[in-house]
Amino acid sequence: MIPRLNLRILCVDDNDAILNALTLAFKATGFDVQTAYNGFTALAKIAKNPQGFQVVITDLRMPGVDGFGLIEQSRSAGYAGPIIVYAAAISPDARQRLQELRVTLIIEKPARSGELIAAVRESLG
Repeated sequence: MIPRLNLRILCVDDNDAILNALTLAFKATGFDVQTAYNGFTALAKIAKNPQGFQVVITDLRMPGVDGFGLIEQSRSAGYAGPIIVYAAAISPDARQRLQELRVTLIIEKPARSGELIAAVRESLG
């Protein structure tokens, strides 16, 4: 039995299937999940209440504001919590940039839901 956690997570990805899968997995674990289909929507949610989410999970390649922009602007807006990047084919240069942006964890797609749930727990210490 997995202990349930009451945490608020923001999942950001422009792929409906991935957002739906993340939402189902995290809700089954007891998380309160909010979603955003792009960086603009995610930033609006974060700017409204920078401490309203305990974890942000984002893709990198999205139209408009990409994951890098989302991370930078979220930090500027006052979000200081963990950020997990969940993306495919992350180059070494991108990994270096993500470290500079204080990303907590990087997980390459595809990953099992158990791996993502473990990553959230790990990111919270």
